[in-house]
Amino acid sequence: MSTNENEKYLVPALIRGLKILELFSPTKTELALSEIAQSLEINRSSAFRLVQTLEYCGYLNRNEQKNYTLNIKALQLGYSALASIDITEQAVPIMKQLRDQTHTAVHLSVLDQTDIVYVQNIQALGAFTSNILIGTRWPAHATVIGQFLLSGLNNNEIIERYKTVKEWKLFSESTPKNLDELLAKVEKARSSESLTSWQQFKNTMVASASPIIHPFNGSVPYVLSVSHPAYSLDRKKYEAEVIPHLISAAKRISSYIL
Repeated sequence: MSTNENEKYLVPALIRGLKILELFSPTKTELALSEIAQSLEINRSSAFRLVQTLEYCGYLNRNEQKNYTLNIKALQLGYSALASIDITEQAVPIMKQLRDQTHTAVHLSVLDQTDIVYVQNIQALGAFTSNILIGTRWPAHATVIGQFLLSGLNNNEIIERYKTVKEWKLFSESTPKNLDELLAKVEKARSSESLTSWQQFKNTMVASASPIIHPFNGSVPYVLSVSHPAYSLDRKKYEAEVIPHLISAAKRISSYIL
């Protein structure tokens, strides 16, 4: 079906109503009826019927000056559209760029009760192949990734999640052995932009993590991390060159979240 054939099914009043919503912008937050009529090139009577309909449906609000502003329902449409974007897919270009900048494997993780779960993974270029797959689970208490994910919860929520844990699996001397030690690690994460596990979880690997922080409520729905074999890394060079790129990438991904 051609474009011209499609046009006969269009509803002119609906098109005009949507165009009214499009007139608003960060620099134009309220409009007079005369401005709306002029912008749409229609008479005031037609414009009035359109804005009355939008106001009735909750998309516009009329203020004390009789001008029109977007109502919360219109804003919710935008928020819903943005929230529907799959962050795990939106993050891929940034993760690939981070991989190219740092020559590491790059991962995105979420929290599931007391485990971290990997939901996105970008393999490093070259000989090193990470054994981390999408869906891989590790205990949150033992990883810097998990400590960041837990940092988005308050301490009471963390205590509730761990109240039935009887045995704290240890991976190194730095692994928390009880709830108090875990809460201390989480508190450190709350004030940090990145944390690095230098052979503390897997004795052959280095992993660094940075939180992806919700811009409105401060929660940590995701954590971005990189991993690489420890034997081929110079620690000072790694901290100077890899960590800044990791922190920057995490902040960029945070901008996708509502």
